[in-house]
Amino acid sequence: MYIAQQPVELVQNSKLKFVKQYVNLLMLVFPVISFLVIPSIPGTTIITFFAGILCIIIFIMPLGVTKEKFVRELMIFSSIIIVLSICSQMVNLLSDLKLPNDIFLLTLKNYTQNFYRLSHLTQTLNLMVGFTIYLYIKYFADKKTITYIFWGVRLLCFYGIYELLFYLVFHTNGDFIVNRTFGYDNRTASQFQTMNMGGISVIRMTSYTGEPSMFVFTAFPFWVLAVGLKRKFDMFLILGCLLFTFSTTAYLAIVIFLGFWMVYKKEFQLIFYSLIALAGFCFVLQLDMFSHVFDSIYKIVFASKMSGSASSSRDRMEHFQEHLTFWSNMNIYNEIVGVGFGYVRSTDFFSTVMVNNGVLGLIMFTSFFYNKLSYKIKPEQVQFTYKIALVLLYFILMTTVPEFAYPSLWIFLGLAYVLSAVPKKVISSVQPDTNMRPYQPLLANNPA
Repeated sequence: MYIAQQPVELVQNSKLKFVKQYVNLLMLVFPVISFLVIPSIPGTTIITFFAGILCIIIFIMPLGVTKEKFVRELMIFSSIIIVLSICSQMVNLLSDLKLPNDIFLLTLKNYTQNFYRLSHLTQTLNLMVGFTIYLYIKYFADKKTITYIFWGVRLLCFYGIYELLFYLVFHTNGDFIVNRTFGYDNRTASQFQTMNMGGISVIRMTSYTGEPSMFVFTAFPFWVLAVGLKRKFDMFLILGCLLFTFSTTAYLAIVIFLGFWMVYKKEFQLIFYSLIALAGFCFVLQLDMFSHVFDSIYKIVFASKMSGSASSSRDRMEHFQEHLTFWSNMNIYNEIVGVGFGYVRSTDFFSTVMVNNGVLGLIMFTSFFYNKLSYKIKPEQVQFTYKIALVLLYFILMTTVPEFAYPSLWIFLGLAYVLSAVPKKVISSVQPDTNMRPYQPLLANNPA
């Protein structure tokens, strides 16, 4: 009987190896969101397009228990989405929902169509793709996948550095990848933002994420994880690029993490030296040759945001207030289940999810997100960096970036299973895959 089943084992293991390598290759292009494989079809980024193909392959291939778990979890998630959608649309119909013109609708097409909007379907599909990518990492990734992920982040940084140097030399946008547009007015997905730094015009780091805040949202959690994994090359590369975003969110998140990291490592002397360095930095700011440089950075990154003179911070606060006001004025049932996923898109995810999915949606998403904090990861410093990155990522998402479908978000959530090597993960219905060993920390000092 064992001899008769041996070919089945070999077939399953070879197919599983193919899927795992396919997932690894997807990790090289996961940050590329400003390029569409099919420009006429919104959302067909490289990872989205090929992730869809992989899903079909998985449904066809014999992958044993791994496939069964993958399909079952995908079906459960789909069922939850369908139930929530039916509930919100039924409430909309019964309450005769009216959408005011002061909320930020995802699309202005069919504005008077209140009961059901097409964006509900398209955004739900984007959510499904994001969750599917999460399942790829959960069921088909191993420690090698982490290396591919960091190579994907490196390529993101290298392209950003290329754009920065190209502008310094030619004083024009060097982005040759973007072909994606957003919204009813077909705005380009790549925002070309310049700033004057002490008389020198530079661009803010965006790479192929489209805008500085998206770059921070994508790269920051992997920088924190690189610190825990002791990947020195990635630590300095990503940190340098984050600084060149000139993003308030990036700078605050970096400072918060470093503060927690020094306390965690009990580097109290380092805290003392940091305060001395800060005092020295403040002294340097008073020198004429540096003051104009740092003064311009301070005004753009901090002063304008805190005073509310920056258009981004002003718009963010206005949209936040408008959407929460709209939510608070709805009936109790809409406040619980929302008006429907994908109806509105504020400049923060908190007010976005409150209007779209109500209190129930916020609770479910937060529970799913922070469930990853319960996993035990070895060594302890990797566990600390992963979990603090998770908390800060949630903070960035809720306050500044409403991008629920970004692959980086779902990949980072799925890494909890890779880093913790969940014992319940079964690779084959007949025989475990010998390539799936318990997680060995990637404490690599070399770039590879």
